[in-house]
Amino acid sequence: MTSLHRIATALLAATTALLPVLGRAQAPAPYPAKPVNIVVPYAAGGPVDNLARALATRLNKTWSQPVVVINRTGANEIIGAEYVAKSAPDGYTLFAATEASLTMNPHLYKKLPYNAQKDFAPISRLISVPMVFFVPQSSKANTLAEFIALARKAGKSTPMTYGSSGAGGIVHLPLAMFARQEGLEMVHVPYKGAAPLIPEVIAGQIDAAVLGVSVIEQHIKSGKLKALAVSSETRSIALPDVPTFKEAGVRDIQAVFNIGLLAPAGTPAPLVEKIAADVRSILLEPEFRKTQIDAFSYVAVASSPAEYREFLARDYQVQGERVRASGASLD
Repeated sequence: MTSLHRIATALLAATTALLPVLGRAQAPAPYPAKPVNIVVPYAAGGPVDNLARALATRLNKTWSQPVVVINRTGANEIIGAEYVAKSAPDGYTLFAATEASLTMNPHLYKKLPYNAQKDFAPISRLISVPMVFFVPQSSKANTLAEFIALARKAGKSTPMTYGSSGAGGIVHLPLAMFARQEGLEMVHVPYKGAAPLIPEVIAGQIDAAVLGVSVIEQHIKSGKLKALAVSSETRSIALPDVPTFKEAGVRDIQAVFNIGLLAPAGTPAPLVEKIAADVRSILLEPEFRKTQIDAFSYVAVASSPAEYREFLARDYQVQGERVRASGASLD
């Protein structure tokens, strides 16, 4: 063997020996390799924040990495949505969001600092929150059909009122669509949240409203308010005697509040699938469901990324129709 051949052979052997080492050096670290942030577009203490924090605590154990909730509040979820949309698509910034930023804002605002349909990678629709259509205890209506009959009789001369926790929101738009589809002349009265709305309905100042089961449940059970229908496919565990819209013989207004988890667009698909799978496992744990979902009358969904993407596409069309029916605009 010539000197040149010996040198070439030695170099080949050395390179071959280094390949496994080089391969290991270039392999990406298992996810997550550092803390993960979940951005919540609401203040601490609300349903989105509470669910995100409970999920973060469990993900911390699953991933052996800190999972931190960051509250970026304001502007109907716009501030939080913009922050996430402009974050690195590496799986370390996630977004706990609702219909507000994802399927409503594009119809309510002429210009947004993010594109709801292009700037996010859907991970999972986590839960849905059924809504209850309710009236004052003093109302003559004991069923949804009776309420509709009363509203039609009142007509334009003395129109009945419906309240909401804010113009253009998940509570307002379904009721506007309800009035339209039933041919009712009703006046919308917006409030700054559910807290000031509930006493007004109890006092009979407002004829009807829709709010989440967990928010209104205590007032229904105490007899201060009457629940006429629940907006969900099945009856609520918390209010088993209240019929669904379908059971009441009325087209469901689909007033269901959803909380989902998303990542910035461009996040690798395998990473999105992993996060979705880990989240699903937690949501379906008996103890987690009992304490964090069933306890608040939520419904666990735990969808796949593809299912969530399809849901958002359908809901985008639904919310567009509702905004047009209500004439709402937040510009």
